[in-house]
Amino acid sequence: MKAENRQRSVLLTASAACALTIFDTNLLGVIMPMLVADMGVDFAQMAWVMSGFLLSFASLLLVAGALADHYGRKRILLLGLGLYGGAALASGLAPEVGLLIAARILQGAGAAFLLAPALAIIGQTFRAPEEAVKAWAIWGSLMGLTMVTAPLLSSLVGAGLGWRWALGMMMPICALLMWQVMRLIDESSAPRPQAFDWLGAALFSLTMLAGSWSLIRGPEIGWSSALVLGPLLAGAVLLTAFIVRELAVSNPMLQLRLFASPAFVGAVAAMLGYAAAAQVMAAFLPVYLQKGLGVSLVWTGVALLPFALAMLIFPMVGRRLSAWLQSWQLLGLGLAIIALGNLGLAAAVKADSSMGFFICMACLGAGGGLINGETQKAILGTVSADQVGMASGISTTARFLAMLIGYAGLSSVLLSGVRAELQVQLCPPSGCWLTADLVTSVAAGEWMRAEYEGSPLASSFALQGYQAGFSALFEVAAIVALVAVACVLLLMRRSKGDET
Repeated sequence: MKAENRQRSVLLTASAACALTIFDTNLLGVIMPMLVADMGVDFAQMAWVMSGFLLSFASLLLVAGALADHYGRKRILLLGLGLYGGAALASGLAPEVGLLIAARILQGAGAAFLLAPALAIIGQTFRAPEEAVKAWAIWGSLMGLTMVTAPLLSSLVGAGLGWRWALGMMMPICALLMWQVMRLIDESSAPRPQAFDWLGAALFSLTMLAGSWSLIRGPEIGWSSALVLGPLLAGAVLLTAFIVRELAVSNPMLQLRLFASPAFVGAVAAMLGYAAAAQVMAAFLPVYLQKGLGVSLVWTGVALLPFALAMLIFPMVGRRLSAWLQSWQLLGLGLAIIALGNLGLAAAVKADSSMGFFICMACLGAGGGLINGETQKAILGTVSADQVGMASGISTTARFLAMLIGYAGLSSVLLSGVRAELQVQLCPPSGCWLTADLVTSVAAGEWMRAEYEGSPLASSFALQGYQAGFSALFEVAAIVALVAVACVLLLMRRSKGDET
């Protein structure tokens, strides 16, 4: 095989491995209503099916990168693909929700162990500046294409064969990619001069676990419960210990001193706002389309096209605008459009307007697509050349950490919004029909429309509660995006002014 063709094949193989991580979020969002109905899971369990994957994924990304550098990128990529594919198969075969969540956590670990070395392999293969620009442009296009095709394929497989097949279909894909990796990719490594900060990695993972637990369980059992306050307090202690540890060691897992730069903090805030207010919506939008608007599973992928196509097209618009706008201006514009899209979605939900919902999905996708690549570029552009590796790890970790916190936090907002609306509808002075199980059932989409026949909870009340929850979810997402806009303007604009 010619060297040029081999490089192209390496790029496509490594990019396909990266695409698996994007595919998962879109896949699960589409099939989640079917999974919930089939397994009879409650709201907290539903949240953990998604959050468990994101938790292990975000927590292990930096660890995976360190192991890939030390033991070999090809070796760790094969490990990640094997773990991801095996866990996907286990998810599809899981007989009960506890085993499904465990399999999802393992799959998230596999995602970390395939993404970190795949990115490093692309960087190692395409070192020349012109080659690198072209390679990463192709990589970005493939990621955008995955955003479009994943919901369509998930809808077709889920509707035709069921959610178990939709989850399990990742296994043969991973097997094919493992064969391609063994055939095409040479081993490479870059041993670290000092040992990896394993204690810091453990403290980071435990902090994320404690925080996620509290965010998911809080609205369901009450924020004053010891089962919520205990992990929340433990998370605060672990976070403090993590910061102390990272500042004390010479080779930290996370270089906290980078956060002394206002421009770096502003760029990271933009990444957090983008991921928590736009990218995470790939998990929420399909659920509302099916349960709130009554779109069938087979048509959900098509209904998501306004969002997905905008996410595919607008990175090209962002690259053109970057010739006229500074980074902070482009980030601020994109985040403002994301906020506008979320506010529009909230209004469309309140008005029960399907057309408005589709238009605002496109607006949300346009804002997200506009800054998808710029967030990474902005973070790397604020550090010196010898800090690019660490900054890249922080950027990727921040993206999926924000998706984790965003999903857990917005799920909590959804549950709280449903409870508040149902309390108004079902708790008159004469008595209250409202129970915790009823609230979580409505939030999970199990009690919708005609399914309420013979129940004290009328279908109209259920739909109003569901809409109120999603409206609150979109409003909070808009606030998150606006806070990110403020951070960008205050930190990145000021830093730019200081430089001039």
